[in-house]
Amino acid sequence: MAADLPLDPALIRDPAQALPFDHAALARYLAAAGQTLDDTPLRQFAGGYGNLNYLIRVSGRWAVLRRPPPGEIPKGANDMGREHRALSILSPVWPQAPRPLAYCEDAGVLGAPFLISEFRAGLPLHGTAPLGAAMTPGTARALSLLQTDILTQLHAFDPAAIGALGLGRASGFAERTLRGWSARLHSAGAGVPPEAVALFDRLGQVGPRDARLSVIHNDFKLDNVVVDPMTLAPNAVLDWDMATLGAPFFDLATMLSYWAEPDDPAGLRAINLTHSQAPGALSRRALAEAYVRATGFDSPTDEADLRFFLALAFGKLGVVCLQLYDKFRADPEGNRRNEKFGSAAPGAFARGLDVLDGGLI
Repeated sequence: MAADLPLDPALIRDPAQALPFDHAALARYLAAAGQTLDDTPLRQFAGGYGNLNYLIRVSGRWAVLRRPPPGEIPKGANDMGREHRALSILSPVWPQAPRPLAYCEDAGVLGAPFLISEFRAGLPLHGTAPLGAAMTPGTARALSLLQTDILTQLHAFDPAAIGALGLGRASGFAERTLRGWSARLHSAGAGVPPEAVALFDRLGQVGPRDARLSVIHNDFKLDNVVVDPMTLAPNAVLDWDMATLGAPFFDLATMLSYWAEPDDPAGLRAINLTHSQAPGALSRRALAEAYVRATGFDSPTDEADLRFFLALAFGKLGVVCLQLYDKFRADPEGNRRNEKFGSAAPGAFARGLDVLDGGLI
């Protein structure tokens, strides 16, 4: 590793396991745009189950190249064009959004559309112990609330005022989202658990209002946040390829669905990517209450709407688990780390049913 590498080398994948790309083709593309690809070794970020991320240097500055993974891409996922639009809108008005530097929709250059954005240094909040031995009950609480603080800031933007109305449609978000994830469920190759069918059938009978419209991240969780390692202030929020206009409660619900608790099914706790079970970490209920206090979203119908979106978020998580487990089934040796998602999916669907029955929040 170069001495000036701006991040922990442990965050970089072994070069022998990295998916390479054509340096010469990328250099030609950037040269045509008046930029220079510096001569640095290929570095792919480790971790993650979706987009591929590479650390590169462009015109003397560190940057991140993002592109979809190989293979078939689900509709609406891994959308680099959407991420470019979202960052172009948000980065001028919100310091947590990295600035986009280039977007190429021509798959002929690197094999897929790709985005280049500025690199934000800091500590990514991956895993159950992101601060290691420095984690205390106080910092666990602070990192818990960091999530609701970020969402409160994001959802406070007036979409029209910041030019975000083109990110999505102004109505029908709940119906489209339910329909889309239901379709993905029924296209999953692995056996669909009965809990999944029951959950999506019940969700289809509920239907919330589309009472509020915000710019939403649409897949927000703590491991998409990079913080200053000294102050724990957020330096960046990453992974905007699903960003859209939609119900702010769905961002909150998605975050809560990834926030595992001690009484969750074992399979669900096994895929936990957060410090949610550390001493001092807040409960789902406490986080929901903090968000409601900060936003004022506390009308008599809001609890029913939040329950719908939280149940849907657990349904979404279950479907994603099935999709990741399908990759393991298709190539067990190449996707060994995906095996755990097979036992996680039923628990996610079961938690969704618990929410509709009045539990969890």
